[in-house]
Amino acid sequence: MTTLPPDPDPVSPTPPTASHRVIAAFERITEADRPELWSTLRAVEDVLVDAKAVDERVKAGEDLPLAGTVLTVPELIDVAGQPSGRSVPETSATVVARLTAAGAVVLGKTGCATVAAAWDRTKTGGRGAAVAVALGIVDLALSTAGAVPAALNAIVALKPTRGLLPMTGVRSSEAVSVYANGLVAGRRALALMTGPDGVSPTRTWPADVRLGAGEHPRIAYPANLPLSAAAAMAFEGVVKRLTAAGAVLEPISLGKHAFEDALLLPTVPDHPDLAEALADPAAVQHRLAGCTAFANLLDLAAVTVPVLPGDKRPFGVTFLTRAFEDQIGLDLATVCTDEPMTPYPEPGEDVVVFGAHLRGQPLNPRLTELGARFTRPVRTTESYRMVLLDTEPPQPGVLDHAEGSSLDGESWRLSPAAFERFVTTLKGPFVLERVELEDGSRPLAVRCDPNAGGTGLDRYESWRGYVRFTSTAGPRDPG
Repeated sequence: MTTLPPDPDPVSPTPPTASHRVIAAFERITEADRPELWSTLRAVEDVLVDAKAVDERVKAGEDLPLAGTVLTVPELIDVAGQPSGRSVPETSATVVARLTAAGAVVLGKTGCATVAAAWDRTKTGGRGAAVAVALGIVDLALSTAGAVPAALNAIVALKPTRGLLPMTGVRSSEAVSVYANGLVAGRRALALMTGPDGVSPTRTWPADVRLGAGEHPRIAYPANLPLSAAAAMAFEGVVKRLTAAGAVLEPISLGKHAFEDALLLPTVPDHPDLAEALADPAAVQHRLAGCTAFANLLDLAAVTVPVLPGDKRPFGVTFLTRAFEDQIGLDLATVCTDEPMTPYPEPGEDVVVFGAHLRGQPLNPRLTELGARFTRPVRTTESYRMVLLDTEPPQPGVLDHAEGSSLDGESWRLSPAAFERFVTTLKGPFVLERVELEDGSRPLAVRCDPNAGGTGLDRYESWRGYVRFTSTAGPRDPG
């Protein structure tokens, strides 16, 4: 028998350089043939100068999270050297400067005029920024137009809590949103833009902000909105998908916006023809924005996503959450996009748990009621062991052990105030001490006083494994 050598390990594709991405963007501009999207399109030579500077910074060893990203900015947000109304600002708006410092390259400025949608040029697409993202010309776009253009072009829009982004260099009273083709890309940009700049007024997260809504979030949704048949079908599909994922969906009456964790809305009720939108822009805009316009008035954060990945229909949905609960909206939206949950940079403390605080275990409500957010499963280095403690409910204690094993646990993030309250719930023999994880990090964890005693659980690497054993085998020697 002939034995073939093993296949080599797959080689990860080399990410495109900023220069290559800019060239591809201009090629896409030519292919799309949509000059009406732009109020100012920079010369390719000028954009390549910026791109090559990014490539040189990367070669020099700088960590640029947005290297290879092209960006467009609306007329009302300043970009150094680019016309803004009747003037040419010398400096960029803070939000733009932060993105370019991270490696993004500005391709040009999009206009405020109504343009055709990306996927059906007989339909309105709202603003050019959303169309440029949908067509793949740019990776990110800033906008002051909110959720509607994103929905009309089946892309993501993130509008953070008002005041988290500095407004220096933004000549608009409307909040800044970021458009992207996915939640991960949009959230990354949002995180980079967030935080005070010492010039414009900003807000900070409350110490007791909720970071998560638990495994069964309660989501309100309107049951009597006038929607087109296609929009109603798409919206009902999202309601069913969220219910299947474990959310508790509660219908409310039109005009009642009270909700517990989030409010789910169809972003637009229908998709008007471009001719109608151009003939009576005010009426069409009022109709399209009717579902989500109150978000600014009520100081809410908003996450807008397409109904399903790859779906080019305009009937996306918007998750509204209370101010500073942006993370909850981001997490809920991942159910629609099938993307991983990623953290927004709110303040907080990470805590690792191993026993009855795990999801599905009896003490997990102590975390979820504090607004804690499950962030990821974790595994320790081979330096620990579990012992069974005489507690109610039964819990393991985690101890150092030179010849121990790796233990499975979960990482949860709590706001500063929630962390302090959680600490008060821990009674002896439990203590908060650091553990070493496989990735080299050393977070705080719920551990055990080494003098507490307890029966060894050395054959188990997870508390769930021991629970499964006792549920099927009955009481036996757990060691």
